[in-house]
Amino acid sequence: MILKRLKQSENLLTRPLWERVFDEDTQAFVEYYYTEKIKDNDIYVIETDGAIRSMIHLNPYVLHVGPREVAGRYIVGVATDILCRGQGYMTELLKKSMRDMYTAHLPFTFLMPADEKIYYPHHFRFIYAAEQWRISLCPDEETEQEIHAEPLLTNAMKASERAGNKIELRRAEKVDCKRMSEFAEYLLRDTCQVYAKRDRRYYERLLEEQISQKGGIMIAEEDDSIKGMFIYDDEAGFSVREPMTAPGYELVFEELGIRFEKQPKKKPIIMARLLHIETLLSCMVCWEEMNVKFWLVDPLIQENNKLFMIKGNCEHLVVRTKPAVKPEDDVQLISISALASILFGYKSLEAIEKEEQETFSDEFKGEMRKLVPLQNVFLNEIV
Repeated sequence: MILKRLKQSENLLTRPLWERVFDEDTQAFVEYYYTEKIKDNDIYVIETDGAIRSMIHLNPYVLHVGPREVAGRYIVGVATDILCRGQGYMTELLKKSMRDMYTAHLPFTFLMPADEKIYYPHHFRFIYAAEQWRISLCPDEETEQEIHAEPLLTNAMKASERAGNKIELRRAEKVDCKRMSEFAEYLLRDTCQVYAKRDRRYYERLLEEQISQKGGIMIAEEDDSIKGMFIYDDEAGFSVREPMTAPGYELVFEELGIRFEKQPKKKPIIMARLLHIETLLSCMVCWEEMNVKFWLVDPLIQENNKLFMIKGNCEHLVVRTKPAVKPEDDVQLISISALASILFGYKSLEAIEKEEQETFSDEFKGEMRKLVPLQNVFLNEIV
């Protein structure tokens, strides 16, 4: 068995394994992925008898985390040939890739699990639940048809003409990507603490990805200014995500004959695994003066097993560490899994205690509540 990170020029060698394992993907999507995404991602593989049997892909993103921009890696393409499963290949690939990411000072890695139970033992925990949307056409006696892109555009044009406004709905093109990135960044930077940086290149790739899935991006414009947009695909029924509207234009889609209904429950979709803790804590702030210390327990990354001492106020946060020796009896012990849930504020401290079967002192809980959690997360990436 050989475990290695492929050279960029070797990434294409993983395509046969992808096509065997992810046989539900269309050729258009696979072509997009193996033309575009492997240009700059890292792929770790396990080879036996000269053939790639297992792999994991780390796709790079620049992440906004609090006030900082940091490097991030989105884990996708976790796959093992069917006859080689149950031999611990995935575990070995995760261990190697996460240790390398720790060495590179990445604060955390994230993924969209096919089955969350696979990743729990590796100390991944949910940090983001996405809004689920249902799209329908506003009442219109002329519209009695299944929703697809063309009927949607036709209905929007008629609705705009009836209302006598200047708003137009159309498919986005590559030339629109810079404006879409500026629109998204303007909306996200004041509402989200953790999200992938939306630059022009981000939207160029996203547009290609959606087109490979018989979809795209719709933009609502008025006088050449974007007032709203949403992502759609039509590969297995028409579905949408990320409807965004400019301030003062919250009803722009209704004016175009489109209704977005937010579903009652969010869907947990993104799990994260903490890596370099000092880097993540350096992105955080606190509500008021705080002073807390704890011993961190990380079964995978031994360098994380040490004493953390955090002091700060609303203007400044200082993190110091002490190499792991025997933990003092009066210092709080906490697992890497529990710390992930605390720092991202995904669950209450009491719920985390119950889930992780850990006990936190009242003093520890009081001080950690002074830390502003990174709970406004918006990681809607697919690959």
